[in-house]
Amino acid sequence: MTDKKKDNAPKSKKFGASKYLLLGSTVLLCGGMFLGYSVGHRQGLTAAGYAADAAELMEVVQTQKDTLATLNKNLNMAIQERDISISNVNNLNRSLTETKADLGIVQTQSLIYREILRQRGGVSLTVQNLGIRPLPENAYEYQIDLLQVSPSQRRVSGNVELRLIRGEDILVVPMETKAFSFDNFERLTGRWTMPKGFVPQFIEVRLSGGVSETKRFSWLRGKEIESSARYASEVPQATPKTQ
Repeated sequence: MTDKKKDNAPKSKKFGASKYLLLGSTVLLCGGMFLGYSVGHRQGLTAAGYAADAAELMEVVQTQKDTLATLNKNLNMAIQERDISISNVNNLNRSLTETKADLGIVQTQSLIYREILRQRGGVSLTVQNLGIRPLPENAYEYQIDLLQVSPSQRRVSGNVELRLIRGEDILVVPMETKAFSFDNFERLTGRWTMPKGFVPQFIEVRLSGGVSETKRFSWLRGKEIESSARYASEVPQATPKTQ
């Protein structure tokens, strides 16, 4: 009996050691699997988060690129408009300078001619020019140029009447300014609306005051223009007048 107990004792010790060894191995294996799963899961989450951040970053970069392209386009357009504006201003300034120079030459020549005319006895008050321009809606614009050259440089004053004549019918044009008073030259302008169906044969300018004069011109209808500075409805109508 003693020998059998002695033989079972080593076997029990070996079995106990194997049991602890197996238990330790199981614990180590489970721990390693848990650790590997945990690390792998974290790495997977990190990789997924990085992809999302990268996509968002690429979207932000693309938006910035689009914004930069739009800003560059707007800048180029602004530069072009600035260059065009500068060019137009330069052209206008050059034209203005040339016009002023031409005007100075004309005024100087006019003074010379007027002085020569004064020395030769001058020119009495006269209608130098009458211009009629047709407008839309049966409206017309007149331009009357009056001229005088007095040897004594005396001003001339008076009134103007503009008439439309067709046979025995006479219409008086309502003028914006009838009175005149000037030294050498004055231009009177205005507009009126022609009565429908009335086509004059003549247009007549009558000057009254210190000097009386009447000039009659043939009526020639010009080509209508497309636009006007004022509505035709605002232009006064010509009124008939008895001889």
